[in-house]
Amino acid sequence: MRQAPRWAFALAALVAGAAAHAQGSHPGTAARVNGVEIGNQRFDGFYQEYRRQHGINPAARGDYLALLTRLRREALDLMVEQELVAQAAEAHGVAVDPAEVDAAVAELREVFDEPEDFLRRLETEGYGDEDGYRRHVGRMLAAGRYLDQVRAGVADVTDEDLEAYYRDNERRLTLPEQVRVRHILLTWKPLGTTDDRAAIREQMAPILEQARGGADFAALAREHSEDSATAANGGDTGLFHRGQMVPAFEEAAFALEPGEVSDMVATPFGVHILRVEEHSDARLLPLDEIRDPLREHIREERMEGAVEREIERLRAAADIEILVPLERREAE
Repeated sequence: MRQAPRWAFALAALVAGAAAHAQGSHPGTAARVNGVEIGNQRFDGFYQEYRRQHGINPAARGDYLALLTRLRREALDLMVEQELVAQAAEAHGVAVDPAEVDAAVAELREVFDEPEDFLRRLETEGYGDEDGYRRHVGRMLAAGRYLDQVRAGVADVTDEDLEAYYRDNERRLTLPEQVRVRHILLTWKPLGTTDDRAAIREQMAPILEQARGGADFAALAREHSEDSATAANGGDTGLFHRGQMVPAFEEAAFALEPGEVSDMVATPFGVHILRVEEHSDARLLPLDEIRDPLREHIREERMEGAVEREIERLRAAADIEILVPLERREAE
C-alpha cells in the first residue's frame, strides 16, 4: 500500500490533537511562501501536535533542547512543503469534490461534544472559523491529488527494469538464515536457597530428561514454561534470524538441527531448553517467486522519488522566507 506523503500529516494533526489544551494566541507570521503567509498561531498548533506525534511531552525541556529544535524546524519545513504543493495544485486547476471537504470537516467536528468547543479549537489553531478550516482542508486535499498525478506519471516497470533491479539488489532480496524453535523457560527468581540459580537448574533437569526421552516438547512447554509470550502455544518462537534474540539463546538455536534438543541455556531471563523445529539456510528469492510484488515495489520507489523531485523543484523555484526564530521558544 502506498504511504501518504510525509507532509500529509497536517490533515490529521488538528483531529489528533483535538483534546489538547489551547496554546494561546501567537500573532505574527512564521513563514512566507511565494507571498502567502503561514501564521505563527497555525505553526505553533502544528508544531505542538508534531511533537506529540513523536512522543515528546509539550512541557519537555533541558536535555530535549536539540531534539525540540530539530522537530521545530521539521514542522515548519512540512508546512512550507504543503503550501508549495497546494499552490501547485491551484496553478494546475486541481479540483476537489466539496463532499470530500464536508466529510473531513465532519470527522473533526465529531471529536467535540459541543459545537462551541469545535469552533474554539479552530480559532485556537489559527483557522479563524469553520470556513477558514474548510478552505485549508480543500487545499490540502487538492495538494494530495496533485501529488497523485505526479505519481501517476511514472513510467511502467518493464521486464528489463525488473531484471536489472533484481541483479543490483540480490543482497536485499536474500532471505537470511532462520530457525524456529520451541523453548521452555524457568525464570530467575528468589527461592530462599543458598544458590537460587543452581536450584532453578535442578528444577529444569527432569524436564530436560523428559524432552530428550521423547516426550511431547510442546506439552512440556505448556505445562512448565514461565515465558508468558510462548508457553500457551507450546513454546513456539516463530521463525527468527540472527540478531533478534539474546546471544546465548541465538547461539544455541542456530547450532542445532531440526529435532535436536539443547542443553540448558542461561540468559538474563532464566534457564531455557530449546528444540529446533525448522532451520533454513539463507537463500536468494527466485525472481519468478516475487515478480509481481517486486514490480510494485519498484514502481512505489519511483513514485515516491518523483514526489521528492517535484517538491524539490517547487522549492527551487519558490520565494521562501522563514520569519520565526526556530530555537527561541525552547531556549527561553
